[in-house]
Amino acid sequence: MMVFFQNVRLNLRAKLIILYFLTIFIPLLVTGQVILSMSGKKIIEQTTNITQGSSVQTARNIQTLLSSYVDIVNRLSVDQTLNNYLNPERVYESELDSIDAYDLYLKPVTYYDFNYKEPAAELNILFLNQTLLQDYNIFIHADDKVRQRADYLAAVHGEGALVWGNKDDKVYIARSIYNNNRQLTAVISMQIPESSLYALMMETDQSGKTMLIADRSGYTISSNDRELIGSFIDKKDYFQPDASQPFDMKEERAGKSYKVIVEPLGNGKQYPDWRLFTLIPLDRLINDEQTIRRTGLWVLALGLVVSCGIFILALNRITDRVKALVKKMQVVKNGELSVLKDKGAKDEIGELTSNFNEMIVNLERSIYENYEVNLKLKDSTIKKQEAEMYALQNQINPHFLFNTLESIRMGLHNKGDQETALVVMNFSKLFRHLLNWQGEFIELREEIDLVRKYLVIQKYRFQERVQYELDIDQSLTGALIPKLTIQPLVENAVKHGAESVRDNGRIRLSIEKMADPVMRIVIEDNGRGIPAETLRQIRKELESQEIKKSGSIGLKNVHDRIQLHFGNKFGVTIESPPEGGTRVCLTMPVVTGIPGANGYGAELAL
Repeated sequence: MMVFFQNVRLNLRAKLIILYFLTIFIPLLVTGQVILSMSGKKIIEQTTNITQGSSVQTARNIQTLLSSYVDIVNRLSVDQTLNNYLNPERVYESELDSIDAYDLYLKPVTYYDFNYKEPAAELNILFLNQTLLQDYNIFIHADDKVRQRADYLAAVHGEGALVWGNKDDKVYIARSIYNNNRQLTAVISMQIPESSLYALMMETDQSGKTMLIADRSGYTISSNDRELIGSFIDKKDYFQPDASQPFDMKEERAGKSYKVIVEPLGNGKQYPDWRLFTLIPLDRLINDEQTIRRTGLWVLALGLVVSCGIFILALNRITDRVKALVKKMQVVKNGELSVLKDKGAKDEIGELTSNFNEMIVNLERSIYENYEVNLKLKDSTIKKQEAEMYALQNQINPHFLFNTLESIRMGLHNKGDQETALVVMNFSKLFRHLLNWQGEFIELREEIDLVRKYLVIQKYRFQERVQYELDIDQSLTGALIPKLTIQPLVENAVKHGAESVRDNGRIRLSIEKMADPVMRIVIEDNGRGIPAETLRQIRKELESQEIKKSGSIGLKNVHDRIQLHFGNKFGVTIESPPEGGTRVCLTMPVVTGIPGANGYGAELAL
């Protein structure tokens, strides 16, 4: 480009205009086009993402609404007192007995205990007891007509499982309950009006989009397009209930294209197997993108025109001054020495004109006088400033913490709160143990002492809700075990076992010596137990050869550390029968010396 400007025979003004178009106008025009094109695509993408986020939030709001009703049905279903009152085998001798039962428990349990204040929904308890009076509102006797209701039939067919269905313009959640003889006692049914679902969908910005809720068969339960309610969409191209990502769809008959977003609302168990479909007209997205593109082009064109006009005006002022200076030089060349009056800015051209005038003034004195320009180089010393940042670290002095805890304990002791003082003392000792332990191994007695302190603190928290029992073979207390091996599992038993029981939670720790020699440590609780699927996942994780890298001390962590020190035939096993309770068993060799890197250690107790 520089060679082109050097060789072409153009004046300065033409060259600068060409340079402007090549370096500013055209690159800016191309850049604007690229940016507008990318912005249009980004707008469609962002609109889709925003709508998808809105659909996810709407799905969550619907799940939250349904969850509140599911909670009421489930809690009423497991209410044994309610079951006893509704038991078909229970005989109410008189209407007064039935009224007393209604006032004493049946009415409060549905209106007060569960804070049932939702006027839009309708709760029905369809009971089979022949002697219990009905209130024709919530408690309704299941006669032959009632037994033909869709919610009643579905609940009976579900045999105690939560069932969902549609009835007129309502969605029902129903569940059957049974007495101890597995005789049907009643059906609890909650009817939710479709308008509740419609209201949640209308909370989001509609902007021409269509939202609908349909089950897996394609039946439309609710929609902001009211004409779709009750129809089947299983033949529609957008009915893809298992789609996990937004997809484009074109309706050939209507000639319309949509961006479709599918959000699951449940899997048919806790929540119904529904899907929330959101249809965004692509024509609207494209129109928005084209509108922005047109607006951008107009703004870009206006900017370029203004830029070009300002550049031409500025260029004319510069070139006019240069032309005047060139013309004056021609006059001086012909022998007429006169100065040039320049009213322009004090820029390079102004400086050039000033120097020209000075040259003309001095030219008469000495044409051949050489002007020496001495450039004095001034040495500048660059001062480097060093800035250091100091991080202030506040370290906790363990002795200060121990002294503070001791002061608190003594204060509680002096006030007569012996129980709390004991808990503070155990916490202080537990904290001191954790800070003072060195190395990976400690004696079993130290770990047991840590467990006792922890259980004393938990006993203080839960009072009679938690009971514990320690059965320790005293001959093993001097054996070495990896530290924090038993306490984390006892903590798990308290947290996930004993705490899940309303009262009489029990923890039992037993340590006994087996053959080889090997010790067995068993932690048991009487909690609710572990679901079968969760238990399979835990056992699968324990069998995995991958070492857990998490910093937490849990079941897998303890198992990995035992196997790293003693080999794969030792470790942790877990059992949880269906009737409840959990049993965790640890096996490891009885080590009395410091374990080495290649086996059980320096000494094994015999």
